[in-house]
Amino acid sequence: MSQADLIVQQILEHLEQRIDHTHVEHARARRRAALDYAPVDRLPVTIFLPYESADFAPYPSAEAFADPAKMMVNELLVGFTSLYHAVDLRDDAPYCLRPNVGTTIVASMFGAEIRLVENNPPWVMPFSDVKRIREIVNAPLPDVRAGLGQRVMDQYAYYHAAVVDYPRCRAAFDFTLPDLQGPFSIAELLLGSAVYPVFYDDVELVRALLDKTTAQMIRVYKAIIGLTRDRAGEGYCHQHAVMVKGSPLIRDDSMVNLSPKMYRQVVLPYDQRLGDELGGVGVHFCGNGMHQVDNLLSIASVRSLDFGQADKNDVDAVYAQAAPKQVALSRVRAPESELNAARLKRRFPTGVCLVHTPQSVEHAHALLKQYLAAESK
Repeated sequence: MSQADLIVQQILEHLEQRIDHTHVEHARARRRAALDYAPVDRLPVTIFLPYESADFAPYPSAEAFADPAKMMVNELLVGFTSLYHAVDLRDDAPYCLRPNVGTTIVASMFGAEIRLVENNPPWVMPFSDVKRIREIVNAPLPDVRAGLGQRVMDQYAYYHAAVVDYPRCRAAFDFTLPDLQGPFSIAELLLGSAVYPVFYDDVELVRALLDKTTAQMIRVYKAIIGLTRDRAGEGYCHQHAVMVKGSPLIRDDSMVNLSPKMYRQVVLPYDQRLGDELGGVGVHFCGNGMHQVDNLLSIASVRSLDFGQADKNDVDAVYAQAAPKQVALSRVRAPESELNAARLKRRFPTGVCLVHTPQSVEHAHALLKQYLAAESK
């Protein structure tokens, strides 16, 4: 047993004593109800907690990338929200762990080089020659264990084994899908910024590559979904320390660089294919995606939108369009001055999951108290 294995056990023992299953179930039910546009007592809120304790130290990213035990330590301490502190805060955050190998999984299966630089997340080195993309298009789909596929599977095995002797942790933790990206985001990772001129030089090559990335995403999803343990329920998933309606969550960050027409004519059919085949998806994007909202809401299999940077979008305008279709909005960021349950519920009666980033753990407790006090007035 390694030192990291021992630290995992020590952290789990700490959490085992603090997990409140009644709270876990109530929070999960509140998240589901909000995503379904059902009546809620208040909108669910996730407060992204920093890790502040001196009890344990997270590992450098490169070490966690290579070692399942070290990755579990980091997921418990410094994931999207620190589970080490979340069990005491008791906001609406799910207790999620994922194989956190960054955006690299599907791209690695196509032979892309993965690099880790200093203490940064892993990154994909794009191919320098379009000829390599043609080879990918003409080749059979890669094995789902290729690249980082086996590493992801090994991480799930470690998670499941680690919690065997900790019944509260086993019942409360969600082992969620990793970041599988999306058809176009994978294409952009493989080719880098050179993908954009190809829309003009050889759009059929873009479509052929999107056909490959979509097919591989579907294969990988089907290969690993049985290894997850996500109690969000069928047709939902937990990602980014919130619940999302639809599974998987497509990462569509690169689409914000496209015109609505270009996305609609070239990329949208593959996002739609993914959603149709898998029974409904959520779509994530960072940055300002207002110019693509009409397109996204035209896809019948899109069940929710997940904002990476809600403040860069007109969330009220998106909600006005999404609510009639019952497309939920996740990670709507509430500034501290607006963190008032009653006021936010008047603005968004349901259909929204809120998030906030505090200055500290102590500040998080004060903010949650403020939010809940406003609910009771």
